[in-house]
Amino acid sequence: MKNQLFANPDACTGCNRCTYVCSAVKTSAFAPTKARIKVTNFAFRGYSVPHICFQCPKADCLEACPTGALYRNEAGVVLVDADKCTCCGACVTACTYGMIELDETGIPFKCDLCGGDPACVKECHADALTFSAADPALLQLKAAQMKCRSSDGSAGDKRRQMAEKLLKKAR
Repeated sequence: MKNQLFANPDACTGCNRCTYVCSAVKTSAFAPTKARIKVTNFAFRGYSVPHICFQCPKADCLEACPTGALYRNEAGVVLVDADKCTCCGACVTACTYGMIELDETGIPFKCDLCGGDPACVKECHADALTFSAADPALLQLKAAQMKCRSSDGSAGDKRRQMAEKLLKKAR
């Protein structure tokens, strides 16, 4: 994968513009619950955590899929083939970052990096989201976030637990 998506919680203002544009691009509606990017806001602590799909090198979601509905394209992005999906939800359970959810029909949805031009990055005026080649500082930031895994609870629970771990490190 040439360019990667990076998220910097220290720069995030919690405005949720990224979730609105993502949902609009993907569903033609301003519905942040259907966005492929999520933001956890700690309003009384003045801290927000943008959650992104890391397109994990060893993607648990991909390995958990019994039908091959999740696959990696030539750019290294994990995608969903809805025609192969049986709506079992194994990928949702397997993602330790809470970045795969099921739509109202039971089909999983996740970030596909907008085909290499993420709308969320263009909308983030705080520069909390970056889509670029990796440099040592960005890789260190990503590594710290990827250590905040959780295997318990729903996708939302996993994101909240990750955000709380990052908040503790920030303070």
